[in-house]
Amino acid sequence: MAKLSKEDKLHIFEEWKLKGTTYLSKKYNVNIAGISYLVALINKHDISNLDKGYTSYTKEFTEEAIKRALLNGEAAYVVSLDLGLPSKSMLID
Repeated sequence: MAKLSKEDKLHIFEEWKLKGTTYLSKKYNVNIAGISYLVALINKHDISNLDKGYTSYTKEFTEEAIKRALLNGEAAYVVSLDLGLPSKSMLID
């Protein structure tokens, strides 16, 4: 996902309710999957999740996330969303 400000993310979430994902993808030059993840993240963890700044994750947190995705067979998207990671690509890429 492109670097977006908190305000951009809030606008995307509000506009998504009215106009849908494809419109927002073009407007903000963000892929549809990125828009969908942002909306799912806000729906699951509330808008306050956007207040997190840069986060340095502990070794244990990182290992557990990777274990869930690789060893336990959970989808990386689901693990990322469950943990409230700012981007699904943190586990996928």
